[in-house]
Amino acid sequence: MNPLRWRSEHQLALVVFAALGGIGGLLAAWFVSPLYKLSSASLSGEWSNMTAVFKLWITAPGLYWPWPAIGATITGLAFYAVNLARLPALGRSS
Repeated sequence: MNPLRWRSEHQLALVVFAALGGIGGLLAAWFVSPLYKLSSASLSGEWSNMTAVFKLWITAPGLYWPWPAIGATITGLAFYAVNLARLPALGRSS
């Protein structure tokens, strides 16, 4: 079952699910980041502004790049597996 031969709506859905997985991975990376923990524990000072700390953190992809990649890969593979499992049940070919 070649994803390149899927109908365009299935290909678009795969891209959307992978993007959502990447965003979820990015959020998971932010929530386990030491900078998040530092900014959420600070009551005053420059580290208490969580938006500024997030902007600082997002400019350094070396701190978080595996998380969105893993999230996108897992959701993409899950979408592929669901389509693969549904194919024989529907009695149609790709």
